[in-house]
This record gives sequence, C-alpha cells and structure tokens, in this order.
Amino acid sequence: MAVKNTGATALKFVKPDNIVITLYNGATGETDNDPKGDTYILEDVVRDTTSVTQDDNDSTDIDRETNDTPIMSIVTLGRYQLAAEVADTQADLLVDICNFVKDEKDNKVYAPQGYVVKYAKFAIVSGDSAVILPKVQLNSRVTMESLNTNIGRIALAGTAQLASITINVDKKAGSDGGPDTFTSKVIKTPYYIDPAYELPK
Repeated sequence: MAVKNTGATALKFVKPDNIVITLYNGATGETDNDPKGDTYILEDVVRDTTSVTQDDNDSTDIDRETNDTPIMSIVTLGRYQLAAEVADTQADLLVDICNFVKDEKDNKVYAPQGYVVKYAKFAIVSGDSAVILPKVQLNSRVTMESLNTNIGRIALAGTAQLASITINVDKKAGSDGGPDTFTSKVIKTPYYIDPAYELPK
C-alpha cells in the first residue's frame, strides 16, 4: 500500500487564461475528440461566469423487507453542465454558436426560428493545464439586459456528452533502453484534464 503526500504534485486550477471552442461540422475523419470545424479562442469572457458543474446523482434504494437497510442503491451519475458568458455578439459567434443566419449582402444577422443541435469541444485553460470537454451539446442563447449598466452577451451553455477516446494503459518499461510500451483502451468520458495543453495555432 502506497502512502502519498499530495502537496508536491498538487494541481490547482484557478483563473482561466483562455477558453477555446472548436465546432463539430460533420467533416470526414471527425471523431468525438477531434472536431474539424472552426476554432475560437474567446477573449471577452465575463469574469466568474465560467463553470463546469455536475448535476446531482440520482439514487434509488432497493428496500429490504426485514429491516431499514437497503439491499443496494442504484446510482445514476449526474450530467456535466458547461456555462460561460461572452461579452461579444459578433456575427461569426452568433452564427456558429447560436445558429443565427447571416445575410451575406448587408451583413445583418437574424435570430433562429428554432433550436438546432450543435456540438463543440471546449478547453478551459489555466497555465499549462486545461479542462477538456470533448463533446458538448450546445444550448446557448443571447441576452440583451439592463444595457445601460450591462452589456449584451452570449450565454454559452451545454451538456457534456460521453465521448469515445482511446487511451494508453498498462505501461511496461522498454527493454534494453527501448521505449515504454502501452495497451490501447477505448473509454467513454464527459471530460478530462490535460496537464500539458497547447493552444491551437
């Protein structure tokens, strides 16, 4: 049994440096963790509006006939919800995130008549680390409220979907100075932490 002091390896995730969104567009070769649409590095994110929260788990007890201790509890994990507010209503963001329609002649943008399913990959970056939500179903909206003292914004929102990702497990040291070897395994996950994230270029 190992005893580990976490102080030396602590990862403290505060004060995001960047929020990166990459859109899924259905292109050939697109996978759950590798969308092929446009990428936006969002600049004007309103302070203290960014969050990734998990809904409460749903628990159902199977009661026991002879006493008050349940036979077992069936637990369903809560879904992960993303939220952030962007103080920028430029046409490209309205079209790609909120499904507005742009008139290519006079550059007017028109609100959609109904909801359209859109997916995006999010990276919330802090230093070299990032929280990655590989596939989020967007449910964003535009707010124009109290504009004398406030600002119009896109209220980014979405629910993280389970994404299929191939990871490496069962590390074995290479022999005679050769490279380590791993076994590939496919998992499904709503989000992960990347300790060495690189911004798209």
